[in-house]
Amino acid sequence: MRDIAERTALPQPYLEQILLALKGAGLVRSKRGVGGGYVLARAPSNIRLSEILSAVDGPITLGDFGEPHTDGACDHEGQCVLLSIWNAAGDVMRSHLEGYTLATIVEMANGSTPWPPTAAT
Repeated sequence: MRDIAERTALPQPYLEQILLALKGAGLVRSKRGVGGGYVLARAPSNIRLSEILSAVDGPITLGDFGEPHTDGACDHEGQCVLLSIWNAAGDVMRSHLEGYTLATIVEMANGSTPWPPTAAT
């Protein structure tokens, strides 16, 4: 943990909270004793970015706006349509994040796999 804290410049207490959340989600496990610490609970190719984010931050959403009314039943001047759009955008974001594993992120960071394309501005 100390090594990760030094390399990422994260305060160790904050990193401990993150690792406990990852452990609770079954993504890492702790080892006691000499040489102890945290290790991945599964192969990097079997750990999705969406799982990591959900473990640390909770469900992946674009907001907690509740469920929209459907089929014209909305009495909030179109807000339900916007809620539906936000929910659809959250689904797209979740699906996109599920496409990345720790293994693919490492490959991108090492330059052996291209980075994801960015939107043209």
